[in-house]
Amino acid sequence: MSARKHTRTASSLPDRDASILEQCRARATLARVLAECFAEPEPRRLAQLAQDDVGREAQAACEIVGIDRALVANLAECLPSLDELMSDRNRLFGHSVRSTCPPYELEYGRSEVFQQSQSLADIVGFYAAFGLSPTGPLAERPDHVVAQLEFLSMAALRESSAIQSDRLDAAGVCRNAQRAFLRDHAATWMPAFFARVLRESAGSFFDAAATLGRALIAAWCAALDVPSGPEWLELREVVEEDSTITCGAPDAPQVELGPTLAAAMQDGD
Repeated sequence: MSARKHTRTASSLPDRDASILEQCRARATLARVLAECFAEPEPRRLAQLAQDDVGREAQAACEIVGIDRALVANLAECLPSLDELMSDRNRLFGHSVRSTCPPYELEYGRSEVFQQSQSLADIVGFYAAFGLSPTGPLAERPDHVVAQLEFLSMAALRESSAIQSDRLDAAGVCRNAQRAFLRDHAATWMPAFFARVLRESAGSFFDAAATLGRALIAAWCAALDVPSGPEWLELREVVEEDSTITCGAPDAPQVELGPTLAAAMQDGD
């Protein structure tokens, strides 16, 4: 018979651990909200974004993380119809890797195809270490903004679960994974991605989402003592070899995009 996990309530934890646990959960909540915003629009999930209880949870998370609550309120206020959202999304992110605002890490900065492949392999390594498999009907490249936000959310949830269960070594592993992933991947390009969205979508739903995203990544980096990347990065030059690394390419590593992923991983703990 396996030993029963010892799980404590937040109120029974030392003040420092309770505070870290709350911050982990808050960052995870906001990352999931952002993943919803940038994922393929789906009526049921869009309706959830407008629900009062979701808004209250996200606004409470903002206060814990140190972000203005109004950034979440703006999302619901700017939420358009599905047709309008799809139109804006297609204009900004298109149907190909190179769009007005590419939502892929590898499109930012200058690197050779070999380096791009190495970066993809490194990202997949992070996902695999946490049990994420590259399958599913909504598969995308692992450098997609939604995939990276979901990974950060899931790692933060794992950290909070480990703290609550008195597995402080495991909590440290999860925190170090977030720190390394931000340093090597998410924080290097997301500020530039969000800034590009802001320039191209003033007053829209994606403007509100990018504003929240910029604040969240900055707060996450500050909490884990990670430098945040610049808000301007040149898009890399498109070359002939890009045919080997394309959106949804059969021979490229892929991960399933789905804003319920982090919650599902939490349930599996």
